[in-house]
Amino acid sequence: MTKEQYTIRVDEDLVRKIKIIAGKERRSVNNQFEFFIAKSIELYEKENGEINLSSE
Repeated sequence: MTKEQYTIRVDEDLVRKIKIIAGKERRSVNNQFEFFIAKSIELYEKENGEINLSSE
């Protein structure tokens, strides 16, 4: 899987909380962000159907 670099602005308190969670889960902050994004997409697809990437 190719990884794309992407810059985002995130509320300072959210970042602080993600750092705490990442430490407890033994993940890097970047991997924790990626994990949360993947879980969010998984939930979205469960409720709305799979996103078809071939139709972009």
